[in-house]
Amino acid sequence: MRHALRGILALLFLLASGFVHAQEGEPVSDEVVRDREFGVSARHFGLERRVEMFQWRAKDGGFERVWSEAPIDSSGYAAGHANPEFPMRGRRWTAQRVTLDDKPLDRSVIEQFGQWRSFRPNFSALPGNLAATFQPEGDGLGSAENPLDPQIGDLRIGWRELTLSALKGHVSLERGTWFPIAGDPIPDDPPLPTMAPAAAAIPLPVTALMFAALHALLLMALTLQVVRWRTQARVGIGAGESRELARWIRVHGNFTEYVPLTLLLLALLEIAGVGRQWIFTGGVVLLLGRVLHAWGLGRHAGTSVGRFLGMLLTMVVLGGATATALWITMR
Repeated sequence: MRHALRGILALLFLLASGFVHAQEGEPVSDEVVRDREFGVSARHFGLERRVEMFQWRAKDGGFERVWSEAPIDSSGYAAGHANPEFPMRGRRWTAQRVTLDDKPLDRSVIEQFGQWRSFRPNFSALPGNLAATFQPEGDGLGSAENPLDPQIGDLRIGWRELTLSALKGHVSLERGTWFPIAGDPIPDDPPLPTMAPAAAAIPLPVTALMFAALHALLLMALTLQVVRWRTQARVGIGAGESRELARWIRVHGNFTEYVPLTLLLLALLEIAGVGRQWIFTGGVVLLLGRVLHAWGLGRHAGTSVGRFLGMLLTMVVLGGATATALWITMR
């Protein structure tokens, strides 16, 4: 058991040393992405031009006029219902280098967590030839002389910029580059017509999951200690006259009384958006407390430094998690 405790403590130090690389800042890019044709720029991480054309579309044996980003094939339509070709198409530009805490973000992070949001550009740099064709319409530009009565072939152009939501707890530093944490949900882009935000998926509490696994390993070690002393004392139920068995049964029982609920609270707090560093700190303190408790009570049944500190650390984490959960639910 002594070797197992040393191994767990060594693992805690390794985890703590690795966690200092957790990101604290916000993603940045010193590059300005531009749609040079229209003189539109964005200081976020990407820019998208969306082009719609007013076209004929067959419907219920007749025809209707609709805005569409895709060309509608009018071959076979009745005379007077031909759709012109698109004079220009939509395009996307993305920043080539995005960093977080001066370390580059892998493209997969941008693809997974980037979200396109509509914005109204400044058209002061619109070239003269395009200014003669387009005028402001909504948040973009339109070619219709009367926006309330567009004609077939008129264009409507809008822009979206690529933003990155908060990445704390969603990326990890590997070989000097930020990558998505395995199992994180991929947020959908909001629907194009209304740009309403998509429903958020429940994030996976990966930090709490890691500490649940570590505590499970400790529980298995405690169980082996109980089995060991049962075998030596030849006792199937209870502790018999073995003081060692009685102590390890109590160590095991105390673990099962406090740890599951505490880990559940940490997992729910991580899902609720509490910073990963706080969940990590709570997990480390809880695991250290359980190791100290097992070390103290496993040696003798009376009051000991290990037993006292173990319960103190356990109650600090349980109490802190409880208070935080109540604060979140009542704010």
